[in-house]
Amino acid sequence: MFIHRTRNILDLSRFSEEARVLNNKIISVIKFGDDDLRFELLSAFDLQEELDLDGLILNFIDADPELKIPMILDLAKSEARAKHFHNIDYKVEIVGGLVPKRTVTKGEVTRVDWYRAIDTSQVPIDKVLTVDITYFRDPSGFATYRVTNRTWINRDGSLNPEIKITPKYYYLNPADMIVEGLKRRKLLVNSIQIPVLTFMMETMLPLGHSQPEIIMMGRSFMDDYEPDFSRFIENSSSVNDPQDVNFGRKSIIVELEENAIDGRNKDYNEWLDKKPASIGGAISIRDYLRSEFDI
Repeated sequence: MFIHRTRNILDLSRFSEEARVLNNKIISVIKFGDDDLRFELLSAFDLQEELDLDGLILNFIDADPELKIPMILDLAKSEARAKHFHNIDYKVEIVGGLVPKRTVTKGEVTRVDWYRAIDTSQVPIDKVLTVDITYFRDPSGFATYRVTNRTWINRDGSLNPEIKITPKYYYLNPADMIVEGLKRRKLLVNSIQIPVLTFMMETMLPLGHSQPEIIMMGRSFMDDYEPDFSRFIENSSSVNDPQDVNFGRKSIIVELEENAIDGRNKDYNEWLDKKPASIGGAISIRDYLRSEFDI
């Protein structure tokens, strides 16, 4: 018999299986009292076998249960701390507020990481909560429903297993499907502007263009295409002539393609056709825009 003083083993059944795999001298493992594990052995352990077992135990113990408490409870306003952490309004009931970092994919906010603060180097610190959002759409692109998974971060940086899953069913209220589409397209137009400007800087500065000059190129492009962007946002404008070779395609994509030929883009083709190294060097800025608007 071998007795090991330890703290609480989180999963005694799985630990027993892995312990027997680790060392075939172990016949069984029994929890004894509050702090002890009792091992029934075929023969005594040598020193190395005891060290190996110590290493396995470290993977299964909860060294300090206090560290498994969600960090948000430490940051919540006093009146909110009595709530289950799922029910704390993390946009309102946090002392000093949280800092969101959003991931946007083709106009969809697919992830939001919420942080306690930003350090002096403008780097987010102490992630408190991760919100993952998955959209489900019909063949026409309308959102039918979405699923939001919220995962809280514990004091020790581990993920709390109590994930909150929240569905939203757009199809139950068709007007919500239209509103979601409007928001998505508007966010898409807003969210591509900084990446495109960054691509322009990357490819045009080496050619001798100044930063103010490049910014004005971008603003001129936005001015010229403002009606196209507006129609895209308001009604997802598409080519609706069945006889047109581009039937069903987004009008703004066709404009970007055809105006490379007919002259409307004469002032923009230089940078639209550049291929930034930051996106692989094989894709032009025009290709990037075409891909983003293809929703």
